Amino acid sequence: MASSTEKKKKKKKRRSQAPVALVYFITLLVFLGVFGFVASLIVDRLTDEEEEIVDYSDTYIDSYNTVYARVNNSGVLSDLSLVRICPEQERIIIVPLSAFMIDSSGTTLREIYDEGGIIELTEAVDGIFSISTDYYVTVSNSAFEEIADIIGGFVYTPDEELYKLSDNDENDIALQEDVTVSLTGRQIRLLCQLDIFSNGHQGNLEFLGLALTNLVNNAFDQSELTTSAIDIFYSKLTANTSTNLTEADFKEQKVYIKDMLGNVENPAETLLPEGEWIDSTHLEVSNEFKQTLYDLMEETKASENSESDSAE
Repeated sequence: MASSTEKKKKKKKRRSQAPVALVYFITLLVFLGVFGFVASLIVDRLTDEEEEIVDYSDTYIDSYNTVYARVNNSGVLSDLSLVRICPEQERIIIVPLSAFMIDSSGTTLREIYDEGGIIELTEAVDGIFSISTDYYVTVSNSAFEEIADIIGGFVYTPDEELYKLSDNDENDIALQEDVTVSLTGRQIRLLCQLDIFSNGHQGNLEFLGLALTNLVNNAFDQSELTTSAIDIFYSKLTANTSTNLTEADFKEQKVYIKDMLGNVENPAETLLPEGEWIDSTHLEVSNEFKQTLYDLMEETKASENSESDSAE
């Protein structure tokens, strides 16, 4: 009788261990799953970091040109710029361009963009200056303002009173002559496009060059902030935009732009177009300026490319 009771207890004990073992088994599977997921994240992170620290020191890197076209909320070309980045010489050359600049047929860049978009606009810029553009990007008003604000705008002292009221208080401009102010992204954008300067659209063109050069140099002055914000700049520039700049292109460019950030403080310089305003909405660029720009393009080629050209 006693032995029968013991057998029942043993059977009962064996049954109670089964669900415990199942719990341990499930816990082990969950742990392995979580561990595998975390491990995959670490591997991905290490892979990303590896991409960012690729050594391009022995890689041939030529200077490259990008057309940035700012297009307003109505799809109209407001202004544009040709930016040449020269990694070897650690220079950034900014050529502000007016939407009222004309090609050989007398058609403005604004009209060309309206008819054919960013590709035909870029081809027109190449045709006017006899150059070759590598990349093009359309930039929205909001992207321009947000990037300028991340950089912190720039300090500006107008040499004349600039005053313009609008239906929206946020778009008002009221700047006193010789009074220094720190401009926000919105103020910078408005000064680039409003009919507010005494010399008309030439004033907008000059201000555009000044603004872009100061913003780029301010970004380089804050190298740590800019290094951490490069990806944000890229995402804002390429979101809902027309561009041929791929993510692979950006990753490569980012490496040597970061290298420049650590080596130079004020790499940006302005090359302001010269020419004749035929009327208030048509600017014909002079042949002398076209030659100056062409010569600068040749001067800022990477050394290996220059040597191969001369050898030919």
